[in-house]
Amino acid sequence: MDFRRIEMIFLIVFVGLNIFLGMSFFQSQQVDLATASSGTSEVVADIKRDQIKLPKLSTKTPTGGYLASVGTVSLAGEANQLQHQFTRFATADYTTMTSTLDTTVTVRRASAVTTLTKWLQNAKNVLHGDEYVYAEGLSGTDSYVFAQRVAGRVIYDPRAQITFTVANGRLTGYTQTYLKSLDVLRADVALCSAQDAVVTLYRENEIPNSATVRWTQLAYTYLLDAKGATVYIPAWFVGVESQGSKNVTVKKVNAINKTVLKARE
Repeated sequence: MDFRRIEMIFLIVFVGLNIFLGMSFFQSQQVDLATASSGTSEVVADIKRDQIKLPKLSTKTPTGGYLASVGTVSLAGEANQLQHQFTRFATADYTTMTSTLDTTVTVRRASAVTTLTKWLQNAKNVLHGDEYVYAEGLSGTDSYVFAQRVAGRVIYDPRAQITFTVANGRLTGYTQTYLKSLDVLRADVALCSAQDAVVTLYRENEIPNSATVRWTQLAYTYLLDAKGATVYIPAWFVGVESQGSKNVTVKKVNAINKTVLKARE
C-alpha cells in the first residue's frame, strides 16, 4: 500500500471523526435545551398545582448589562425655572428636591396616571419630567412613583425617581431625584425571561402557596457602590400578593444570573 493511499485513508477517517463528534455535540446540546425546557414546564405545572395564580409570562430573553452612575445630580441650580411651587433640598447633599405646590391640582383616581404624566411633562412644573415613566409596582394608594429612564433604560431606585403625593384627590407636591447619565460597564448579554424569574422565586420559596403574581417588570436596580460610582444591574421586579391580603410584596431577581436579590437593610 503506497504512502499516498495511507494518507488519504487517514484524511477520510479524520474528517469522518470530526463529523461524528460535531453531530454528537449538536445532539447533546439539543438534549440539554429540551431538558431545560422540560424542567421549566414541570416547575410551572408545580406552581399551578400549588394554586399560585400567574399572569401571562413572557419567555422572551431581552438583553442588558452592568451600568454605572457617578452619582445623583442636585437640581438646585435649575429650580428657579419652576413656577407656582416652593422647593427645598436635603441639607446633606442637596440631591433630593421636595416641592410644595402653591395651588393644588385635581387628580381623579381613574385618570390619575394620565393627569400626572401630562402635568410633569411641562418644564414649568417638573424639571426633566419627560425623562420619567410611571412605575405602577412602586406606587401606592396616595403616592404615584415615576421612574427615570436614562438612555432607554428604566431605573427603579430612589436616586432616580419622582414621587407625587395626592391627598383627597388633590396633588399637593412631590419629591424628585435625578441621575444625569449612565455609563455602560460591559457589553449587553442575554437576560433571563419573566417566566424564568418567577420560576426562580418559586424554587427559592419566595412565592407562598395560593398567592397571586400580579405583575412583572424589567428595570435596573442598585447593586453596589464602588470607587465613587453606583453600579446598576438589570432585574426582574415581581409583584406577589399573598392569599387573603391586598398588599403586594415586590420581589427582585437578578436578570443576568437568575439569583434572588434581597432587600437592602
